[in-house]
Amino acid sequence: MLSIKPLITQGFLTSLFIFRDDNKIKKQDMPAICDLHCCKDVPVRNGLIGQKPPSINPERLKDFGEEDYLNGDVKTWEMKIVSRNEELLRDALSCIPQPSSRTSLASCNKLIRFEDISAAAFKIQSGVQKTPCMYSRLSKQYGMDIYLKKEFLQYTGSVKERGVLYLLMSLPQEQQRKGVIVASDSNFSMAVAYHASELRVPVSVIVPTGTAPARVRMCRDYGAMVISYGTTAKDSQVHARRLAQENGYLYLEEEDSAVYLSGLGTVGLEMYEQVPKLDAVIFPAGGHCGLLAGSAAALKHLNPHISVIGVESESFPVLQQSLKAGHPTDDQACNNHHFYGDVSGVCFGSNSLQLTGKLVDKVVAVREEDILLSMLRLLEYERATVDAEGAIALAALVAGKLPELKGKRYSSYCKQGTV
Repeated sequence: MLSIKPLITQGFLTSLFIFRDDNKIKKQDMPAICDLHCCKDVPVRNGLIGQKPPSINPERLKDFGEEDYLNGDVKTWEMKIVSRNEELLRDALSCIPQPSSRTSLASCNKLIRFEDISAAAFKIQSGVQKTPCMYSRLSKQYGMDIYLKKEFLQYTGSVKERGVLYLLMSLPQEQQRKGVIVASDSNFSMAVAYHASELRVPVSVIVPTGTAPARVRMCRDYGAMVISYGTTAKDSQVHARRLAQENGYLYLEEEDSAVYLSGLGTVGLEMYEQVPKLDAVIFPAGGHCGLLAGSAAALKHLNPHISVIGVESESFPVLQQSLKAGHPTDDQACNNHHFYGDVSGVCFGSNSLQLTGKLVDKVVAVREEDILLSMLRLLEYERATVDAEGAIALAALVAGKLPELKGKRYSSYCKQGTV
């Protein structure tokens, strides 16, 4: 027995040293964290100290040169996840041809998998906030555990930062040098203006002449070059497309590309991590249902038993009409309603619609009175000033549309806006 002990000890120590050497080798092969997320001379986002990129003089739009603004410092990183099992997420999507008039990422692969959402979460983690999902004092009043995902803590106050940042980081380096251009004063354009400037990508925003001065000033403060053109949104879009063609910019508009949806889907991923034993999750729906579709893709992959519910306005049941018709509806009467914002927009993509039809368990509609009361409840109990899009998910509970959630645990998306 005495002669066996040293042998056992020696074998154990040998295996231990081998194990440590393997770890050392692995650590040496791994890139440093700062190499993955940082770029020399690039400002640090979300309020940390960093150098802001210089502003661009609007008069130099035609003569803008990459060396004046970028100094060749733009860097991108691509991460590819290789897996033996490349199943589509519940066979929800298929390749759908996009209109040729869109000059954006329409040519990119439309297939969205959970791996795409995980890759997006990894890539954008240094550029957006992982917002808290907090227990609400409204829980006792409505007889259920309510958790609010406070996306209004993003720098621009919008969840669209997630999709926009991932979209911009996925652009080829040459296109990042040339720049991007958008044509609206929406939350999508605000997110593009901010994150493009932070990434030192030249960005121009074309808005109608009637745009609120505060919105124009905000875009300029973010670092974008803002040009007022035309009296309607269509005039601005036509002008933006022309400038994009003449100067080599990439014209961006909100659509349901796999890249954009993957970025939005990180909300569902975070909700699942932050709230254990979730029974249901509620999102705003309407025409722009990318958040609903992308988050449903993440949640249903992680736990198929979680109920995913969409809420839209009774005045603009865009999503319900599109699901019933089997294709995106084009009802211009519901477009650009100021109070409802993107919830009243036209359904902008077949991919989001297909994901919603396959993965979302229920879509309900609420009255405007319920939305207003929900906004009041959030102000009273949460001290949060939210717009219709941010309050519409809670409005489904206020209106009594979801009695099946009594006594259960659910999470809701909450977004800030101008009321």
